[in-house]
Amino acid sequence: MGFANGHVLRVVLSGTDGQGVAFVNVLHYDLENATGGANDPQSLADTFRDDVIPAYRSLLLTDSTINPVVVQDERDPQFPFGPRAGWTSGAPTAGTRNQTTERLPAACTAVATLITDHIGRRYRGRIFLPGQFTESDQQDGNFVATTKARLQAFLDVIPRQPDISPAGSTSTAVWSVFSRTQRTANLDPYLSKVTATQLRTPLHWLRSRER
Repeated sequence: MGFANGHVLRVVLSGTDGQGVAFVNVLHYDLENATGGANDPQSLADTFRDDVIPAYRSLLLTDSTINPVVVQDERDPQFPFGPRAGWTSGAPTAGTRNQTTERLPAACTAVATLITDHIGRRYRGRIFLPGQFTESDQQDGNFVATTKARLQAFLDVIPRQPDISPAGSTSTAVWSVFSRTQRTANLDPYLSKVTATQLRTPLHWLRSRER
């Protein structure tokens, strides 16, 4: 698993709004290369470009800019200065959501829990979902049903196990929670497969949305 027989990749989705605030999401994939041909990281980037970016655009307003998808080898805590590769896909594009009510502060965000097949805090992830939220998105501090549906649609299109290997290959790629703490201590597992997502209803507040 992981660094031993494949890649640990980070997929970076990012964009900026019309006021200079950045949105960044990082997801990890455990690529296990087996017989029949290795996984193709470029195909992973292309999959996100085709399947995920449209849902990402629907969360951002038309004055925002979404950057190309970036896929990179994750830094290995045990070998922090090792060489790493990167791949990109797509072109800058604008959000597709029209603003109809007053914007909420940029620090307002949505949060989802990433549930895995292991127990413990090191194996449970959290993702701050992208989005520029307005008054119409919330009522009494909770996301309304239409906004939750849009956020859930984004979570649902994130590929759990994308097919990015040659035909006939037994190589696999799995969306995972990556524990740097486990890897630094040389403890297995340090990657745990995401089995479900749990969208939280209340609005959350980030101290900063800037990079």
